[in-house]
Amino acid sequence: MNALPMPVVLTLAIAAATTACSTPPRAERYVPPPAGATWSYQVTSSGSFGSGVSTLTMRMASGQWQGQPVLRYEYAAGATLQTDRVGLLATLDRNGNPLMRYDPPLSFEWPLEVGRSWTQQHMLRIGASGEPVPMTSRWKVEAHEEVTVPAGTFKAWKIVMEDNFGFRQTTWSVPETMGAFARRVNERSATHPMGGAGVQVMEMTAVPALR
Repeated sequence: MNALPMPVVLTLAIAAATTACSTPPRAERYVPPPAGATWSYQVTSSGSFGSGVSTLTMRMASGQWQGQPVLRYEYAAGATLQTDRVGLLATLDRNGNPLMRYDPPLSFEWPLEVGRSWTQQHMLRIGASGEPVPMTSRWKVEAHEEVTVPAGTFKAWKIVMEDNFGFRQTTWSVPETMGAFARRVNERSATHPMGGAGVQVMEMTAVPALR
């Protein structure tokens, strides 16, 4: 067999390397922080979210919701319950009473890829015995990019979610390696039913770690 000329070999090698480097990023699944891990955010609020800067510390735990195991993210004011697909089931007050419930949950759709979008229909219930209210959420994975926050610089998925109440949430999520979001911006429009316009920015100040 005749050997390929050196220029041809180099051309093929460069082409192969270029193809490997240009493979689009893809996140296959969510890996939560280990049970007992804690991490924190600096929260800057304005408008209908309140005003000022505060610190939010999260703790990873597990729990039950309607007879099913769930991921439980605890903080001083209560807890958030999620599925293992980053699906928001409910938020609870400090006594474990439901504040908001979503059926089906507000959820990422996997795998995550830049440009992917989806729409979900939910029934939202506010309070322990609230009447169901129809809700639509629209999602898009806008980018896979670096984001810098006080805790460091991370490669994150920028995911935007909007609903029919005038709420927009932009999240820079690190689902496979850290199991948490690095940055999140919550925005309410002037017509939002929870007090009108407001902005809340959350930036990670400490990464998930066991104490």
